[in-house]
Amino acid sequence: MAKVKLLIAEDDVVIAHNLSFSLEDMGYAVCQVVSSGEELLLEVHKHNPDLVILDITLEGKLDGIDTAAILSKSSNIPFIFMTALSDKETIDRAKLTKPHAYLVKPFDVRTLQSSIEVAIHNASSRLQQPATAVQPAVGAANPDGATPEETGNYLLHDALFVKVRNRLEKVALGDIVWAEAQDIYSNIKTSQHVYLVSQSLKNLEQRLPSKDFMRVHRSYIVRLTAIEAIEDNNILVGGKHIPIGNTHKDALLKRLQII
Repeated sequence: MAKVKLLIAEDDVVIAHNLSFSLEDMGYAVCQVVSSGEELLLEVHKHNPDLVILDITLEGKLDGIDTAAILSKSSNIPFIFMTALSDKETIDRAKLTKPHAYLVKPFDVRTLQSSIEVAIHNASSRLQQPATAVQPAVGAANPDGATPEETGNYLLHDALFVKVRNRLEKVALGDIVWAEAQDIYSNIKTSQHVYLVSQSLKNLEQRLPSKDFMRVHRSYIVRLTAIEAIEDNNILVGGKHIPIGNTHKDALLKRLQII
């Protein structure tokens, strides 16, 4: 299972070191620690983190707020400010960049963790409306069959975040084998785990890319590349026999190369 990747910008070596250890103890992956805004802007596109945590006071010409403003224009990566500054002028500057959280030092690890989890959850589910695109009529379907309100433009296109106990775990789309309806919930199966999520199969179908996934039964979605065999009216996926619905069989066969 892929860990949530965090990039830290902090100019105090001791604080950066302790923060990195604390985050790794929580189960996150710290992909890089930098001390300046300029370095952050160079490294962020190399590592593509899920979240950036940055101090407002940094080395170099760019402070944390300047850096965040540039970052928000060049990417959709969410970010959290951490700082000892709580004056109105600084907060007003920070608000213009629309951070996902603003933590005033000192703060405890539980506050940090909850801020990270909320920030990632909001970032992964927030709908982004294109500023220049012509908006379809309400209820109009896109090429995948889902309405604009249902699909949106998610910040992370290669993963879902699934709530497990008191944390959100990153599940790469490439690891998902199949999904199964469970009343108003759904099971998501990866090679290692089965997750119960509070989404109907219909809603989940709209979040999974149609080029990789397909509804094959009223109760099942499968990843096409995970199909091992087709026998009669069943698909073998990850060692599980999944039924093929009559209304889906022809469409499924058209997606496969049969010789």
